[in-house]
Amino acid sequence: MLTIDALHLRLPAGFERRADTLVRLVARELSRVHVVNEGTHHVPSAHLSLHVDLSLPDGEVASRIAHALVTHVRGAVETGRVEEEGGRGW
Repeated sequence: MLTIDALHLRLPAGFERRADTLVRLVARELSRVHVVNEGTHHVPSAHLSLHVDLSLPDGEVASRIAHALVTHVRGAVETGRVEEEGGRGW
């Protein structure tokens, strides 16, 4: 299970009316993904930058955001860039 304490999305001009939908779609995408095998891991704050075309459908934009987050979390766990909690790692 992936728990995100806070997620701040800064969307470029043109996405204002799409923001609510994008947030819901990102959450749905993340709920479907298996991130890591076991344990509790805390990944420090991350700043990810994606370039998305305004013409892309909301589902594709959300998928790209979710993929970038999951890739970052998996990379942090695999390389040990996580804060330990209770001796179990992330």
